Amino acid sequence: MSCPCTATITNLINQAYDPSSIAANNLSEILLRLQAAKEIAEYEKDALRAALHVHQKPRNRHEPPLDLQQRKAQLVKEKEKEKELLDKIELKEAKENNRIYQLKIKEAARAAREEAKKVRDEAKAVKAAELDAKRRDRDAAKAIQQP
Repeated sequence: MSCPCTATITNLINQAYDPSSIAANNLSEILLRLQAAKEIAEYEKDALRAALHVHQKPRNRHEPPLDLQQRKAQLVKEKEKEKELLDKIELKEAKENNRIYQLKIKEAARAAREEAKKVRDEAKAVKAAELDAKRRDRDAAKAIQQP
């Protein structure tokens, strides 16, 4: 991975500076950083080239280029495929939105039912309390009347 000229550069640094000096160490560190950056850049370049080749449609060199009508027909087909794909995606999104909307409606209906049940239960409790109070009043009145 390292360049063959690294040894030459290291020898030049050692000749120019004392190998144990701070300046020589700094130059060596800078050299290592530059080499690492160069290797990373080369790796990225190779990866980008490979990705570019993957995305390019391979041309069969034996096929002659299409004439104008065939190219136009091919473009129309490609546009139709794209339109169908977009229509599929839109339909899928519409279905998902409809499903979410139906869930919201069901949730609202459930909340309304729960609220109505609470109101009925409260009314029932109030009515039971009133009946209980009337019963106690009646029993108290009977107890007072009986000597």
